[in-house]
Parts: sequence; C-alpha cells; structure tokens
Amino acid sequence: MGSEKPEDFNLTDPAVQECPYHAYNVLRSQAPVHKDPHTGFYVITRYDDLKRVLRDYEFFSRDLSGAWDKTIDTGRKGYWRNPVEVSKVFADGGWLMADCLSAEPPIHNIFRSLADPAFTAGKVKAGQPYIEALIQELVDGFIDDGKVEFVSQFCVPLPMHVIADRMGLPKEDLPRLKAWSQDQVDSMSQRLSVEEEIANAKRQVEFQHYLVDWFGRKRQDPQDDILSILANARNEQGEYFKDAELLSIAFALNIGGNETTTNSIAAGMLLLMEQPEKMAELRGNRALIKNFIEEIIRLETPVQSLFRTVRKDVELGGVAIPKGATIDMRFGAANRDPAEFPNPEEMDLHRKSPGKHMAYGTAHHHCIGAPLARQEMTLAFNILLDRLDNIRIAPEQTDFSHHPHFALRGLKALNLTFDKIA
Repeated sequence: MGSEKPEDFNLTDPAVQECPYHAYNVLRSQAPVHKDPHTGFYVITRYDDLKRVLRDYEFFSRDLSGAWDKTIDTGRKGYWRNPVEVSKVFADGGWLMADCLSAEPPIHNIFRSLADPAFTAGKVKAGQPYIEALIQELVDGFIDDGKVEFVSQFCVPLPMHVIADRMGLPKEDLPRLKAWSQDQVDSMSQRLSVEEEIANAKRQVEFQHYLVDWFGRKRQDPQDDILSILANARNEQGEYFKDAELLSIAFALNIGGNETTTNSIAAGMLLLMEQPEKMAELRGNRALIKNFIEEIIRLETPVQSLFRTVRKDVELGGVAIPKGATIDMRFGAANRDPAEFPNPEEMDLHRKSPGKHMAYGTAHHHCIGAPLARQEMTLAFNILLDRLDNIRIAPEQTDFSHHPHFALRGLKALNLTFDKIA
C-alpha cells in the first residue's frame, strides 16, 4: 500500500467507487475507524467494529431522522444532502415519511410484523414455481440469439417482476416501478445537486400517490399480497396505520426487493467469467451453488454502505466519537476483513461458514427479503447452467464499469455470448 494514507481516498469519488477495495484495505489496516475529511462521517471497515455498531443500540441507532429515537437531533434526514428543501417537497405535495423499518424495538417490532408474513419460509417456498417459470421465460427470450446483455435482459427484470408480484402490483406498471426504484437509488448516491434532489423528490411524491391509491383499492378488494396486508392492518387502537407509515414500508420493499438482487446476480456472473474453473466446478457439483451465492454477496456486497447515528458519546476501535455523529458502515470492507475471512479476496466455493458475512445486516435489522433474494439467485444460476453452455464475455461491448454510487454497487452492463444446450 506504499505511502498511501486513509485521507488520500474520497469515497464520494466515482474513481474510488468503481473499485473501492484497495481504499478499504488502506483504511482497515491504518485507520479502521476513520473520520473522513471529505464527508465528516466516521468510516468503519473492520468486521468486529461493524458487528458492534449493528448490535449495540445503546450507542448506535438506525433512526437517522430522530423520528422514533427522540435522543437524536442530527439535522439529517437519511441520505438527502439537502434535507430541508427535500422535506418541503414531501410536505407540500405528499407525505413526510419516517423510515418505519429503521425504528428500534419495540417500535420496530410493530412495523416489521406487518411485512414479515410475506417473507416467511412457507411463503418463499410457495413462490418457487412462479420464479422458476419467470426465469425460464426470460431465458426463452434470448436463448436463440446466442447472446444477451445480461443486466438489462435478465438481472433487472427477474427481481423486479418478483417483488411487483409479491406486492400485488400489475406487470404493466413495471417500467414505472423500476424508474421510481431508480429515483430511490439516486437519492442515496450523495451525488445530486439541490435542484436534482428536488426533482427526484417530486417524482417520489408521484410514487407516494400511486401507492396510496393502491392502498385504497386493496382495502376494497384485498388479495394475497403485501399491499393488501399493509393496507388492511390495524394498530392497537383498531385504526388503519397512517399512510406515511405504510408508504415507508412499501418504499423500502420496492427498492430492497429488486436493486440488490439485480446487482448480485450480475456480479456473480462476472465472477464466473473471470474464473471459468469455478463455473466448471459448479456445473459438476450443483450443491456448491449455496456457497457460491454467499461468496457473491460477500465479495461484491450489493449494499456497500449504510448509516447509523451515534446516540451518545462512545469509543470505538480506540477512537472517540461524539453524540450525533454519522457512522458510515462499510459492509464491503468488513466482508473482506482478513481477520474474519481467510484469503478474503478469493471466491472459495468450500469456505466454512459461508453465510458469516454481514451483507444483509444482523440482529433485528437483518434484511427481511434475504431468503427471497437467495432463492432467486439460486434458481437463476441453476437454470442458467442448465440451459447455457460455453458462456463467455463479449469484451468489445462491455467495459465492466459500475454505476457510481456512495452506498450501492452495481454493474452497468454485461454482454455475453453462449451456446444453447439442446
């Protein structure tokens, strides 16, 4: 790592975001708890420190706005860089949402219980035939061409169809749902100007009105879907939950249900293209796909960063952090910590405890859709290996670049050629 120092790396720089792992190694080795001069955030890159931040509610809260945790007054509203201007857009045209799933227990338990029934083991298993048929249909759409732009033709539509189906929204609305999901992604990027954030917020207000309309329809004609569960749930007073509360949950499920899975499937295929011997091993022993899925998630963690707020003065890794500070939890760094994962840069299909990574969080804030994401990825790679042979990259059409983003990691495109298995 030579003479490089932690302050040499700016995690908001697209060049660093394109491949942040060298920066993570410098940070982890020299300053695992580092106050970033570019953002003012305290960047956490070591596995054990990140684990403590995730689990120690006495000192660290996920409630960035302080809506539920009244001990917090940071002036921040989540990832928005211009929270005052953005809040006015939502207040004037739509609903001011506090992230209900970011509340801590016991409040968290109330809202989590609204969404949990849609993601039980039984529900996930029951949805398998639908997902298998969808994957087959997507492959049918390109298999006779002998080529595919894998991200747009497979990785994007698969989870987008699945989460829209689970939510109870029509297929014809998928383009709008994906566009609104992209607005949510962009709002977390730390890259938008104030004008761009305001325009983004106005589009998200449109999404709010769309969902509130659907809440009304689901109360009139409930179905076996997530929006019906949310719309018809009642609080302890026997009243429907507030629209702002339901919107917060629906927003989280829309983005969480598609973006991370899209990025993980694309990353997994690129890893196999870079290491064809691993693909041959998977073809020979499909039982290894379970480990393969976990290694994708660990190595190319789709959510590289999330925030926590410091509830009261604390010391972490020998560094004093004041109340109100923002913690930048670098999951992508912690999941490559050599103190926790031997040969952390290697994709090891035989790694012991492969699910030990923290890509989906931990404790009560563990990702609600993690079982569904794993199911989609497992079915996808099994069917792709069943139907496509001699898969290879079309390098003249792919530059292997990622979308510049502060928190998420996703491949822009992946052009492949292949032979059809008869």
